[in-house]
Amino acid sequence: MEEADWQFPLVIADTQPMTISATMRSMFTGTLIVIGLLVAAFVGMCLLLYLQQDKYLFAPQRTDVALGQEWLQRRVEIDAAGHKVEGWWAEDPAADNRAVVLYFGGNSEDVLSTAITSDRIGARKLLVTNYRGYGKTPGSPSQVGLFEDALAVYDYAARQPGVLPSDIVVMGRSLGSGVATWIAANRPVKAAILITPYDSILSVASRHYSVFPVRMLLKHPFPSQELAARATAPALMIAAERDIVIPPIHTERLAKAWAGPVETHLLPGMAHNNVEQNPDYFPLINAFLRRVSPAAGLSPGDGPGASAP
Repeated sequence: MEEADWQFPLVIADTQPMTISATMRSMFTGTLIVIGLLVAAFVGMCLLLYLQQDKYLFAPQRTDVALGQEWLQRRVEIDAAGHKVEGWWAEDPAADNRAVVLYFGGNSEDVLSTAITSDRIGARKLLVTNYRGYGKTPGSPSQVGLFEDALAVYDYAARQPGVLPSDIVVMGRSLGSGVATWIAANRPVKAAILITPYDSILSVASRHYSVFPVRMLLKHPFPSQELAARATAPALMIAAERDIVIPPIHTERLAKAWAGPVETHLLPGMAHNNVEQNPDYFPLINAFLRRVSPAAGLSPGDGPGASAP
């Protein structure tokens, strides 16, 4: 009996730790599996964002057939890095300014829709162009490609009869604001007009995808804030109060970084895609063009609507 009493607690003492250890190992293994699945899912989402980012950033549009026919006689093809950039000229000989506006559109914009508003923009000349992959401009869009083509468009415009670098105003909307900023930082321009502009696509993307390592994933950062430090021309920046695509804070940051004088306007009640519907939108642009590039015989304050805000 004494021997049995001595062995019994030894068996209990030996088996109890084994039961606890197996449970802990099972829980630990399950936790590792869950963590592994979460990591795999996160990495998969990162990979998806990396591979699909061009579709999110660029949405090439075909030119409206009816507009294309209507503007066929004003269509031009501009030599750029081994291919042709498609564009259209609009002119207003009665304009009260000398501005030659080079316009760069948004990521899903048919730029002819802006060309048909040329009478409301009021520039002496307006040139709109399609990015690579848009309309009949061949290729695939990218930051590098858009920047290369933009300089080619500028150089082409500056060679045209009656056009001086001191007449050229670059204008960009949304995505195109970064292209216009690139030109303003690398070529002499009279001024820049930036509609719903950003400090960088990296900054905007980081806001929308804050849980992801956007800096590591993004191929097209469009660093407007960095470029702005070299842009000495006057700038008009127009932001939309209810813009959830490029919130106005990004325009504010760009304005602070711009090396030249900046005029900023926040249009109340407007969103990213309808900012041009605000009644002050075109008057602001008209007044700015008159100030920076008045027609011969006019001072910057002359002309109809000169008192527009």
